[in-house]
Amino acid sequence: MKTKLMRYLSAPLAGLVLLAGCTRPHDELPASGTTLRVRLAPETLRDRQLTAGEEEIGSVTAFRFEEGTLQEIVEGRADGNGNHAFRLTGLAGELRFVANAASIARPETGSSLEAFDAIVAPTTALAGDAPAMTGRMTLEKPLPTLATVGMRRSVARIDLEATDSGVAVQRITIRGVADRGYLNVRPTAETPAAAERIDFTKAYTDGRLTAGRDPLLYVCEQTGPAATVEVLATFGGGLHRMTATLPATLERNHIYTLRVHGSGANAAITVTADGWESGEQTETSPALKGLIDASASTLDEGVRINAAGDTVRVSYLGGNFRLALRAEADAEVAVEGHLRGVTATVTPATRALQPAASVTVTADRRMPNEATGYLYLDIRRDDTHSGRVVVLFEPNPTRITGLSLDEEGVCDYGRYIDGELGRIELPAGKQATLEFDAGEDPWMALADAGSGTLRLLGGWKPNDPKADGRTQEGRLVIADADGSHAERYTVRRINQGLPVVRIGGQWWCKYNLRGNVRSFEDQITVANDPAADTRLADYLASCSDEELLRLLGDQYQGGNRQGLPLRHNGTSFYYEGMQGSAQHFGALDPTYMAPDGYEVPDYDDYAFFSGSDNYNIGGVGSRSYNNRRGDRINVRIIERDATFLGQPYGTIAFYEFTSGEGCWVLDGLGHQWNTTAGNISRMMILLATSGNSTSSWLMEGYAQSEKANQNWLKFVSQNATKTRTVRCIKTPVEYIYK
Repeated sequence: MKTKLMRYLSAPLAGLVLLAGCTRPHDELPASGTTLRVRLAPETLRDRQLTAGEEEIGSVTAFRFEEGTLQEIVEGRADGNGNHAFRLTGLAGELRFVANAASIARPETGSSLEAFDAIVAPTTALAGDAPAMTGRMTLEKPLPTLATVGMRRSVARIDLEATDSGVAVQRITIRGVADRGYLNVRPTAETPAAAERIDFTKAYTDGRLTAGRDPLLYVCEQTGPAATVEVLATFGGGLHRMTATLPATLERNHIYTLRVHGSGANAAITVTADGWESGEQTETSPALKGLIDASASTLDEGVRINAAGDTVRVSYLGGNFRLALRAEADAEVAVEGHLRGVTATVTPATRALQPAASVTVTADRRMPNEATGYLYLDIRRDDTHSGRVVVLFEPNPTRITGLSLDEEGVCDYGRYIDGELGRIELPAGKQATLEFDAGEDPWMALADAGSGTLRLLGGWKPNDPKADGRTQEGRLVIADADGSHAERYTVRRINQGLPVVRIGGQWWCKYNLRGNVRSFEDQITVANDPAADTRLADYLASCSDEELLRLLGDQYQGGNRQGLPLRHNGTSFYYEGMQGSAQHFGALDPTYMAPDGYEVPDYDDYAFFSGSDNYNIGGVGSRSYNNRRGDRINVRIIERDATFLGQPYGTIAFYEFTSGEGCWVLDGLGHQWNTTAGNISRMMILLATSGNSTSSWLMEGYAQSEKANQNWLKFVSQNATKTRTVRCIKTPVEYIYK
């Protein structure tokens, strides 16, 4: 259930426009610029209930500021894998990200960062169907392959919880909350001058809330005067009125929980602030009595009992300790709550005049991003609630975004991944290192991002002989400066890779894709490269027809990740599975039709091999020419006649390009232009090209015997139906290891 403040006071701002309400489609992205891929990571809350939409990233807008001035506004495009792409025209300054804020006013280009930070919106707009979120990153060259940006919600949430037996809440009123707040994070929490204070009341239509948790409302970040809470609840046979005061500062991205507990003549409201980030706890009257006998308890380092004797704080490091509880000899102690890695065992007293019971607690270390945890030790006698001890488990001060750790502290991707894996925010006095088992390559690295933050990078090794599907593992170690209190978190991925050559400043794959474009198992991989130790063009010219057909790969249509294999129906060749319509490769994310870590080349990648958009590289034999940027290119063209599937296919050519120390071979089957069998242009290799929704690169080849010295590299308009050859490049990666 989600309840929002219903009062909406509009306050239009001069010179502002509304944030975009939807993500701009790919073919509306700027034709030029650099694409930044970003994983937006909302700060999550473990061991707590999330309401619908609270982790949803809907529309996302990036604002690029340079020297305090807004230079450009870029709408994000979701890639279907949880990431967003932004086409930037400039690569300097700072990016500010805003999500789920379609109805909130924003500055126009040319306005100041100060004006952007001063945007104020009503609570209803900040909450919306999904809470507005903001994040930021500094642009640095080179751009990361995939940046991770932590996103903070612009609102706080207030929940009501009543879990004690016999307690039933009938009505709650919260007085004095601000009706609007700032969209962006401020240096310190503050309330806008234009904000008004309003009240919220909820009466439970069925008459009560029992044994449950109810998300009441979202509120803006605000400072005093503190809002007050009044709860009407029944317990012990009577109706009781209880009051509490919320913290004077309500911070964004926090959940404030009003816990109503009690029985008989004793009751209390406990106000806690939890993460999305961790907070503090206050208690209200009527308060419980001190119940812990500190002198009879056995405490570990990092376990503290408050002066009132009713609250225990446990360091995030965990530990083993025993609490002795005071009460009558026949009282019973019950443990309420469940936390990962925490066990609590109650041992009743065996003699009178001793504490009623001892509770032995064993707690594992709290992992990064786990919220403050709570256990409750309830003392009852003759069905009367006589006291409660709160055991509070402090959150880990280290924050990690981007990595998804399981309960064992393991992040197992189960696939190949590289680029920025996550970010680690270290508290003062902590350090982070990486460790690997003997024989394992250092496939991860740490890079300083400033302000106590480290970037965890996944690396890549060209033509890695170990890229055969085995699991790579490394450990992120966080410890004190002297190495004590070490925490180890395991990161795993599948090491897979395709054979590549370096030419023109790009890592080009040696072979065309075949089978499922996402499956390494379907591809010619490093481990099974038949021409690893010989010139590929010569191997293709001399291998068997069966081997040649395998190495030339399949044909593809945009959006269909499954290859279209060459077939013969007794009369004509055709590509099995071809459809009458398809998406254009230029309208797809470059990584969509490629294995993890690779992508479809764009115009500039293929342009390196050509002197213009319509360039004849000549016929069979060798020659040299300059490409359009002045690089010297040597090309060697070889032909052979091929027989595929027991039928004569005709002449096929292999184009070997050499520049500097790089040598790359272009080859492929001819494209089919419609679904009619036989309509294949045998030597016209139509190349999948990203970034342009109408044109593709084409090797317009001719046999030397048919049209001598005619092989043209062309960038021309093509319809989406025609099949393409897919030759990938390596997606740029920041960390390359040896």
